[in-house]
Amino acid sequence: MQNQNGPLPSRVPALLVGTLLALATAGCGSGGGSDSGFALETTTRAASPSAALVVVGDWIVYLASEAFSGPAGTDLNGDADTTDEVAVVVNTRSRLESSTGVAAQGAVILGSQIYLKVDEGDGIVDWNIDADTNDIVLVHWSELAAVATFVDTLDLASSSELPIALDGRLYYTTATAPVAGDDTSLRYLAEAAPITPVTIQNVIGGGTARVHLLGEDAGLLFCYFDEVEEGVDRNLDLDTTDEVVLALLNGTDAAARVKSTELALASDSEPFDAELQATNDWTAVFLVDEAEQGGTNLNDQTLFSQPLLPENCPVSDADASDRVLFYVKFATFVAGTSLPVNTGLAGTDRVLAGDDFVATISPEADASCNLNADTSDTDTSDEVARWVKTVAPTAPARDAEDLHALATATAGGSKGLSVLDDRLIAVIDEADDDSNLDGKAADHELVAWLDPSASNPTWFVSHQSSASNSFGTGIFDSDGDSEPFAGTSWMAPEAVGGRLALVFLEEVPGTNPNVGSLNTNLDCNLVAKDADKTDGLPVWADFESGPTLDFDGMGYAVDQGNAGIVLAQGFAFFRVSEADDNRDYNADGVKNDVVLFRNPLTTCGPVPMATSSLTPGQVITTDDLSAAAFLSSETQAGIDFNGDGDTGDLVTRWFRF
Repeated sequence: MQNQNGPLPSRVPALLVGTLLALATAGCGSGGGSDSGFALETTTRAASPSAALVVVGDWIVYLASEAFSGPAGTDLNGDADTTDEVAVVVNTRSRLESSTGVAAQGAVILGSQIYLKVDEGDGIVDWNIDADTNDIVLVHWSELAAVATFVDTLDLASSSELPIALDGRLYYTTATAPVAGDDTSLRYLAEAAPITPVTIQNVIGGGTARVHLLGEDAGLLFCYFDEVEEGVDRNLDLDTTDEVVLALLNGTDAAARVKSTELALASDSEPFDAELQATNDWTAVFLVDEAEQGGTNLNDQTLFSQPLLPENCPVSDADASDRVLFYVKFATFVAGTSLPVNTGLAGTDRVLAGDDFVATISPEADASCNLNADTSDTDTSDEVARWVKTVAPTAPARDAEDLHALATATAGGSKGLSVLDDRLIAVIDEADDDSNLDGKAADHELVAWLDPSASNPTWFVSHQSSASNSFGTGIFDSDGDSEPFAGTSWMAPEAVGGRLALVFLEEVPGTNPNVGSLNTNLDCNLVAKDADKTDGLPVWADFESGPTLDFDGMGYAVDQGNAGIVLAQGFAFFRVSEADDNRDYNADGVKNDVVLFRNPLTTCGPVPMATSSLTPGQVITTDDLSAAAFLSSETQAGIDFNGDGDTGDLVTRWFRF
């Protein structure tokens, strides 16, 4: 954020401090703003509170709740009950809303083609005509045909598994067993042939295989074999008990084949990440489970020429119960000229890939050691940020000052660790770290950054340009002294367009009595707000010259644990808490709601758009192309948005950019 004592370039908004308590306001009335480009539309049916919205291009799919449609519920699919969730499609260009009439568990959009994951039992329909209604099937719908068509029976290893749309194709696992050659159970559908499955092949000579989908990142598909399902030893550990043996598939090449890593993960919910390095090449990173991988001690020090643990730790890990960080250089791996690389770092919950490093959250308990060597906190219960270069030298950092305890409870999906401009961004928990990094009496959860590619990587916790004070937190007290530390309660899992969304807590600089409330925007219309220093403000950080981590943002109090900040089309969208901001933005006479706001990334022009909801997650759903959708709470707004005779619904609302 910019320093209010220095120049304030028009390209960036600022979080400004001092005795002036002010904000910009724009009336959102009962419904929301309707200025050009962001006109709000409201769907006609109550949305399921638990089903994800899907937005791709000009299309939105939401699941309408029969139970909440109307005061007594409404049967939307004709099966004589009101317990289903029925897929509804919105064309945002024509504004036409169409019910598919199909009870669905999820939806995927491929271009203008809509695909639904359907449990036959929900609608009591035998879609695949096998004389029962016990299957999970893939159903196709398009606005042109306006009729639902059976495509295939799905083989889902988990209830959360969905087909994946990628590069003009829809990937899924069929229930039809492969029977010949190198056929697998993976299929894809092309947008031009939306109901004609194409079989994906195993590696040449690999034989038939059943393959499931874990997910996708940066165009790389993460898949797996289930040895129990197949009765085949896929990771060569002399058993057939491993349920998730990782495989990879180039999702940008229709002719690509599945390539097994021959490494077992703990479950199908394990973290993974991919960094695109070049066309058809990625660094893929994941955690291999020692117990599943034949009970092998993968972080035994004798396997490595470089030391893995700090000097205060045991010489070697003695168990085979960890999850260990591995990475693959995809292009050479597929070509057969490289193997997966074992970093020897124990990890959990979060893995990250950069241009030339990989990282994870490492539990001290797995190392049986106090990794961060905190003197008064001698337990081994912390979780520490660890990383290793993927280019020589590859020895992991092991000095105590490099190994900080993370605030893994940080909301937003990051678990306290993200990447921005190929640098690690961490949230350090001073209490767990037994450190006082900001020199303040209270313990805080502080934002820090480190460049793993540096010759001597160092964590930077202080964020203020030493040259001109033009970048950094931009916060100075009434004596002109810098307050360069930043605390957060919410951080996005990944950056968008060179910016990382996070919440900036007033409490960190607010411990200085000469720093006032940060709920202020000098460049906008001024309206008095609260004078406390307990709020969290929306920020979209980037790196400026120096480099210095720069906290551009707005002086509005967000829902601290559910800010839901989304960066799209040159705007930040975020969830403001009326109670924390001390303003009634939706004009319902009380200050207890959450409201969707937007603001340009490069100027100060905040607009309250509509009542939001407390549903966890991003405040809007968008693919950053044509449109966005969000859930709006009738209860909070006190308005029957969809006109069904009650005010107890969550309603899908949307706008075009």
